[in-house]
Amino acid sequence: MPVTVIQMPNLENVSKEYLSCSEYIEQMKPMDKGSYRRQKQNYRLKEEIVNLLKEFEDEYVIVAVFADWCGDARRAIPVLALLEEKTNFEIRAFGGMTKPPRGAGGFWAVPPSPVEVDTFEITSSPTILIFEKETQEEIGRIKTRPKMTPTLEEEILMIINDYSSD
Repeated sequence: MPVTVIQMPNLENVSKEYLSCSEYIEQMKPMDKGSYRRQKQNYRLKEEIVNLLKEFEDEYVIVAVFADWCGDARRAIPVLALLEEKTNFEIRAFGGMTKPPRGAGGFWAVPPSPVEVDTFEITSSPTILIFEKETQEEIGRIKTRPKMTPTLEEEILMIINDYSSD
């Protein structure tokens, strides 16, 4: 009997047409843009963590999938925008997730939500996926209410360190 190999989605399944987090914030509707901009202005990245992350900037890609109206996304996406500005990490932003009509089933309506929602079985906003560039595989994800304890950048570094030490 032939063996069926199930291929897990990987970085190749993420659209190459994307905005950076900063670009995404700037193109948002005015009612959403203000809170994202304020968080970006007020948040201070931990410089020592940013310097450690810079060692990995060419090896990993971060993908953020989120609903613009989500409070947790309002806290996390501006932090990723700052991280983009301080490092050379490729961070792809896919906002615009939308709830389906009542009774429609599923967590999100695709479309208009990005197709990545279905591809990566995204159930919450935001979901931050971290991919290793060479293998294209997902090495970790941060879902809803990113712990951000102590910070989101530390959480990203922890995932990368855990993967790279294996």
